[in-house]
Amino acid sequence: MTTPRTFVLAGHRGNMAAAPENTLLSFASAESVGVDEIELDVQLTRDDALVVIHDRTVERTAATSTPHLRTPIEDLTLEQIRSIDLGQSQRIPTLDEVLDSTTALLRVEIKALAAARPLAALLSQRPEHDQARCIVTSFSSLSLADFVAANPGLQRGVGLHVPNTDSNWRDEVNRIGASTVLMPFRELTRDLVDEIHQDGLRVEASLIEGPADVRTILELDVDASASNAPGYARDLLTASDEFTTRFPSFVQPATIM
Repeated sequence: MTTPRTFVLAGHRGNMAAAPENTLLSFASAESVGVDEIELDVQLTRDDALVVIHDRTVERTAATSTPHLRTPIEDLTLEQIRSIDLGQSQRIPTLDEVLDSTTALLRVEIKALAAARPLAALLSQRPEHDQARCIVTSFSSLSLADFVAANPGLQRGVGLHVPNTDSNWRDEVNRIGASTVLMPFRELTRDLVDEIHQDGLRVEASLIEGPADVRTILELDVDASASNAPGYARDLLTASDEFTTRFPSFVQPATIM
């Protein structure tokens, strides 16, 4: 890895501290506080629309009662999805709408295997600039393998989420040709991060929740992190002289890599 490196701060589902998660308002708020990247989740509706939502149902996120409260996303049409109120006049957006309304880097997490190939097809039809700012991630190596098979040339590549290191994650990373490994702080040591860097991969660790996490980022030497309150996280990072010395370009928003 070359030094100095770029550090990427992601808004987890946008700016959850200020707006309903995974909504256009949340993403706009995240950009307004200076995120480098927006993390979001995609699933596929019954009529094959790629929509941005984390959970399989809206039971947790709907602001008002709806007959679709516990219906899986894959069993709903886009029209039915549109009827769901998320609060603050927000509805569940499509991925196309998010791409049209944002300029930041995007981390698109596949939440359902059925969404992998439609996502590959959608991105291949978008302008080159949109393709270049996306990295596609998943906890499922099968989803990523399906995506890569249909769209092998994504500039920022794909990233595998590794919730714990007691799995054959290294084999999965190699099999799908991942560019990034995403792990919780608790799973990482400096030695492991150094090993991953030596393999030519980036390491993202989450989530930034307080000042101690800035120290952990520096001790581990990771390349990226996310926060539910990205404005607060950016303030913590920029207030650290050690961090800004290590990542001098962080004072400016990240550009397409």
